[in-house]
Amino acid sequence: MEPSSIMQLFFITSWIFAVGLLTFLLPKKVRKFVWAILGIILICSVIYQGAIKPLIIEQKTGKAIEVLEGHLEEKYPIDSWIITDTDDYKIKPVITLHVIFDSEPKVIYEYIVENTVVRQVDMWTVLGNSVEESGIEPQHAE
Repeated sequence: MEPSSIMQLFFITSWIFAVGLLTFLLPKKVRKFVWAILGIILICSVIYQGAIKPLIIEQKTGKAIEVLEGHLEEKYPIDSWIITDTDDYKIKPVITLHVIFDSEPKVIYEYIVENTVVRQVDMWTVLGNSVEESGIEPQHAE
C-alpha cells in the first residue's frame, strides 16, 4: 500500500476513534448502533484503499497507454518506443506517461492523456538534464 493511502487510513481511523469515544455520551442502544456504523465505515475504507483504488488507477493508466500508443503509431509509424507511467497513486482525470523512443534512447518525453487528448508537455535527458542544456536535438518534439 502506498504512503498516501496509509496516511488517509490513519486519518479516517483517527476520526472514527474520536467519534467512538464521543459515543460514550450517548445511551447504550444508540452507542452500539453508532459503533456498528463506524466499524462498517472503517472496513469499507480499508477495502477501498487497499483493493478498489489500485484497480481503478491501473485501469485508467491502461486506457491512457492505449490512447498514447494509438497517437504515437499515427504520428511515428516506423519508430518503436517504451511507455512507462509515473507511479502516481492518485485518481486524476489527467494521466502522465513517459516515452523513450528506441531511435532516441537518451531523451525522455512526457505526455499527458486526458480522455482521448494527448499532449507532449516536457522532455529531458536520461541523466535528468534539460534537452537544451545537453545540446541534443530532439527528433520527436511536438
